[in-house]
Amino acid sequence: IDEFKLTKEIDKIKIGSKIEVLLEKLESYSGELIVSREKARKVHAWKKMEKAYENKEEVEGQILSKCKGGFVVSVDSCLCFLPSSQVDLKPLKNIDHLMKTPQVFECVKLDKKRGNIVLSRRSILEKKRNITKDELLEKIKEGDIVNCVVKNLTDWGCFVDINGIDALCHITDISYSRVNKPSDLINLGQTLKVKIIKIDPETKKVSVSVKDLHEDPYIKAEKEYKVGSIYPATISKVTEYGAFATLGDGLEGLIHSSELSWTKKNVSARKILSNSQKINVVFLEIDKDKRRISLSYKQTFPNPWKEFAEKNKVGDVVNCVVKNITDYALFLTVDNSIIDGMVHYRDLGYSENEEDLKKYKKN
Repeated sequence: IDEFKLTKEIDKIKIGSKIEVLLEKLESYSGELIVSREKARKVHAWKKMEKAYENKEEVEGQILSKCKGGFVVSVDSCLCFLPSSQVDLKPLKNIDHLMKTPQVFECVKLDKKRGNIVLSRRSILEKKRNITKDELLEKIKEGDIVNCVVKNLTDWGCFVDINGIDALCHITDISYSRVNKPSDLINLGQTLKVKIIKIDPETKKVSVSVKDLHEDPYIKAEKEYKVGSIYPATISKVTEYGAFATLGDGLEGLIHSSELSWTKKNVSARKILSNSQKINVVFLEIDKDKRRISLSYKQTFPNPWKEFAEKNKVGDVVNCVVKNITDYALFLTVDNSIIDGMVHYRDLGYSENEEDLKKYKKN
């Protein structure tokens, strides 16, 4: 009678009802036939699951309990395994709302030898989502300009919602200027106007761009900025190898460390420039394909080497101040200029002795 209680058939059957049973034994110790209602249901359920697996049909069942790595699902008294990863489209911490309520599953694996059946609820949800997504994708095309809402921000871009379609705006498509992180320019929940730049028919992924709504500043820069001319700029970022300066209109150029000072070689930009500092720069070069602009800070000042060469020639006698003394030479500031010169100890006197360096002092 327990076999009828388990499936709640006890309320439906009465004397004279016809049921299907599985014949287990022809004769027990007491000479009776041994039959099972539950096993008959399981055989029917297994055949049903086999058919569902072969035809990829949906089956209805209930999640009964949790087990290692997933959950136990009952489909017409046939116990199946539902992996945790196949419960929903995204990981769920709590599935109490799904327990012991009718759910639709797909049979994704069936092992006759071991009697194992693996189900997936996620595949059913994915199919529904894809059908809905296909309908939504038919309403948009590449090149469309649409409004969307920012759903999520990451280090490499932002995800937006276009009337139910998830799309990605990569960090390189947010602005023509350098963007450290999207959250500097975009807020969660913000409404954006974007241009659809790509729809992948296979993956159904949509890519959008904010910067494509504006004119490319590099094309504009080729017309407006002349090589060799001086322009105002603002330092946006300082690095070891140079500094980035913003010219305006989303244009950013690099002042390489070699273009920082006439007299100091390989100097760190941090010792000369700082963020947000307003300076003048010389426009050196623009590479539209690589989207690079080269600038110079030192060329906004007179070249001290050129000035020195105009005033002096080889063989002239000049006055110097001792700037530094090393174990092999004197370093001097030449003739009240910013030009430094070196006198090797062998050029201090005809004795060509390192001890001659000790005769001199700084300043």
